[in-house]
Amino acid sequence: MSAIPNTVEVLDKLRWNAHLCKHSHFRASMKGRNLHVLCGVPIVVVNLFLGSLFFSLINAELPDWTKWSGAALALVAALLGGVQTFFNFKKNYEGHRQVGNEYLAIARECERLIALYFDRILDLEHLSNKVSELNTRYSEINQRAEEFIVSDKVYRQAMQIQNQKASREPSLVERMRNLQKAALEQDKIHSKASTIETP
Repeated sequence: MSAIPNTVEVLDKLRWNAHLCKHSHFRASMKGRNLHVLCGVPIVVVNLFLGSLFFSLINAELPDWTKWSGAALALVAALLGGVQTFFNFKKNYEGHRQVGNEYLAIARECERLIALYFDRILDLEHLSNKVSELNTRYSEINQRAEEFIVSDKVYRQAMQIQNQKASREPSLVERMRNLQKAALEQDKIHSKASTIETP
């Protein structure tokens, strides 16, 4: 059994990196979405409360503490709205989600090409051309992803998820590598057995 070609190894590494980037951006997207909701829900609740309270009491004389409480709540709502607008959580988490999906498409295409190669449907030369095309797409996605920064903490979490997934579900290349190792072990056992039997 021949060794796994370097082109397939490169494609598997691209698959690995694309999955890692996918996990990173999906986790960053979830964090951004949570921040968007964390700022957005209080704004809606405070504005509804203030609007309904002051509308019902439009002609009533209010004590000073209610005026100051209302002003403080309006200030909190405006502050949260400003934070939400400045950091643009919605655009950010949607961008992370889109970039994550693009990385996922690259990873799936890598897996498909590796399977086609091992099934002998695609030869090494055509696989090499496809790797070149995928590298170009991957670079383009990386350039678009520069706008959507992933924190070091999120990256480490994504790496942990990727390693756990790899241990649970080995890649096709890893399974082929294990099959080759098993075949070599079998060959060694058979060769030892045949040398022992031959006087």
